[in-house]
Amino acid sequence: MTFWQVVKKELRRMFIGEPKTALMLIGIPVVYIVLFGLVYMSNSVKYMPTVIYDQDQTQLSRNLTQAFADSERYEIIAYVNTQEEMEEYLRENKARVAVVVPPKFTHDVKVGIGSQVLVEVNGSNLMYANAVITSAQEIVQTFSAGVGRNLVEAVGQVPSEAIKKAVPIQFGVRILNNPTFAYSNFVLAGLGANGLQLGIMLALCTSLTREYSRLDEWEGVSSQRMILGKLFPYWIFGVVAFALYTAIAVNVFNIPFRGSVASLLIIGTVFTFAVVAVGSFYSAIAPDEVYAVQLPMLYIMPAFLFSGYVWPHLAMNDFSLAFSKILPLTYMADTVRDLMLNGYAPFLLHDVIMLLILGAVLLAMSTLIFSKRRRKYEHA
Repeated sequence: MTFWQVVKKELRRMFIGEPKTALMLIGIPVVYIVLFGLVYMSNSVKYMPTVIYDQDQTQLSRNLTQAFADSERYEIIAYVNTQEEMEEYLRENKARVAVVVPPKFTHDVKVGIGSQVLVEVNGSNLMYANAVITSAQEIVQTFSAGVGRNLVEAVGQVPSEAIKKAVPIQFGVRILNNPTFAYSNFVLAGLGANGLQLGIMLALCTSLTREYSRLDEWEGVSSQRMILGKLFPYWIFGVVAFALYTAIAVNVFNIPFRGSVASLLIIGTVFTFAVVAVGSFYSAIAPDEVYAVQLPMLYIMPAFLFSGYVWPHLAMNDFSLAFSKILPLTYMADTVRDLMLNGYAPFLLHDVIMLLILGAVLLAMSTLIFSKRRRKYEHA
C-alpha cells in the first residue's frame, strides 16, 4: 500500500467511517474561537459600578464627578456621605470603584495649594484595577488641565502658557486587597479550581459508561444506590485535593489568606459535589468510554473562560452571561479569591445554594438517564 493509499484510507475513515473524528478536529478550534470571541468582543471593561464620596459638595467637585459619570467606563450607582458607607459598598462588591473628593477641594485649587482626587479599586480582580488606573488618570488629568488653564488665564496668561504651568489637581489611586498587583494572587486560586474539576472529570468520566457492559455484576443493586456509591469516593478525594492545592498555594506560593477556613471548606465541598455531578452526567450520556473521556475536554476550557474569573461578567454579552449561570466554577472561583484576598465573600451563601442546586439537578438527571439506559441494555 502506497503512502497516498494510506492517506486516502485514513481520510475515508475520518469523514465516512467515523465522521465525529473530523468534526472534532475541525469543529473544536472553530467553537473555541467563537466562544473566546464572544467573551472578549467588548475589548474593555465598561460600566464598572462606582460610588462617589464627595466631601466638598461644590460646583467644581460636582463637575469632576460628572466627568466620571460621562465616561462609559463607570456607572455611578451611589453617592455616599461617609467613609464607612463607601467602604461597605466596596466590601460587599456592590461597587468596584470609589471616587473620593477631599474637603476644601475647590478652596485648595483656587488658592494655588492644589488637591488630590483619590480613586479606590478592588485589586483582587486585575481587570478592574487596570481599567481604573488608565481611565481615571486620563479623566483627572484632562479635568485638571482645563481647570488650571482657566485659573491662569484669569490672571492674564495666554492659554498655551497657562496649560503648561498649572495642573492643580493630582490623581491618587489606592488598590485594595492586592496592592502589589501580584498576578499569582489574581489567578492561582482559580487555576487550581479549574485543575480540580479537570482531574475529577477525567477520573470519573468512564465510571458509569463502563458499567453498561457489565450490568450483571450489579444485579439487585438499585441505580440510585449504585451511582451514589460510585461517586462518593470521587467527592471525598476531590475535597481532599481542594484542601491540598489551597494549602500549597498559601504556604508554598505565599498567596494571602485572610478569610475563614470553615467558609473555604464549605465552598470547596459543595463545588466538588457539583463538579462530580457534572462528570456523572457526562458519564451517563456518553455512548462509550472513548466519548466519555472526550466530552469533559469540551467542557473544561469554556467553563474557565465563562466563569468570570479572568474576564469579569460585567464585560460579557448577554449570551456569555447566561451561559455562565450553569457552570459550577462561576459560583466558586471568585468566592474563593474573595475569601483569600479580601477576607470576606459577600455572595458565599448564594453561591453555596446555587452549587447545591446545580449538583442536585445534574445528579438526578444522571440517575434518570443511567436507569433508562440500564433497562435498555438489560432487555437487549
